[in-house]
Amino acid sequence: MSETYRNRSGNAVLLKDDVGRARPTYYDLPHEGHAYGRSEPADVEGAREVTMHWAAHVPRPRLGPDCQDFKKLNRSAAKSGVRNARDLSEFRRGSDFKLTTAGPAGVLPKVIPSDVIPSFSYGQKSRPSTPIAHVVGNQYGTEMEEALDVQYRLLEERQKMQSKTIIKLTKASKANISEARLRRRDMEEPPEPKEPFKLTKFKKITSKLGYPASIRKSSSMPTLQRLPPEMPFEELEVTAAELDLAEE
Repeated sequence: MSETYRNRSGNAVLLKDDVGRARPTYYDLPHEGHAYGRSEPADVEGAREVTMHWAAHVPRPRLGPDCQDFKKLNRSAAKSGVRNARDLSEFRRGSDFKLTTAGPAGVLPKVIPSDVIPSFSYGQKSRPSTPIAHVVGNQYGTEMEEALDVQYRLLEERQKMQSKTIIKLTKASKANISEARLRRRDMEEPPEPKEPFKLTKFKKITSKLGYPASIRKSSSMPTLQRLPPEMPFEELEVTAAELDLAEE
């Protein structure tokens, strides 16, 4: 008996399986691409509708005077001898037991704001949500760049209006200038010479060494010419080149 005949026979006993494979079926099944089961239509309410739309809770209406009091109705039916559901249905057609609302027992409940204003919300107000669209769109960065451009433009116009160049001095240059002014003042107005230090017992003792009149005045003293008066140092304008020389 050939393998082809066994597979076509439809007999479960004659079918032979291969090593590592399942035994072929003896039922007449559709082709391999066939999908089994019932195809369900797509759900109208998907994940997007569930997450993006909020359905508010609608409470059921409260029991009012138009509703039937089933406790009284059933109690009256039992007293009237109703035994089954058919007799109870006939009894309900001819009976009317309205629901009476019971009065409050004890202290009346307190009135809260939501009872008066239904839209009243409790809790502490939180901060407003972050404007993600402005953050992603780099709106804050653009505004900052525009503000910096305006600031630099005003600074440039202010510098153009100032004709005189202002040089900012460092601590070292300021110290050199002050020392130079002190030296110039000492040259123009020399201070009084200080008395040399002597012990008290030697202050009133005079010199005992004498010189001849011929050598008291030296003939080799140079003849110094008096220089013309100069402007005071405070009135001089300090230039950048003089500052560089003062620093050197």
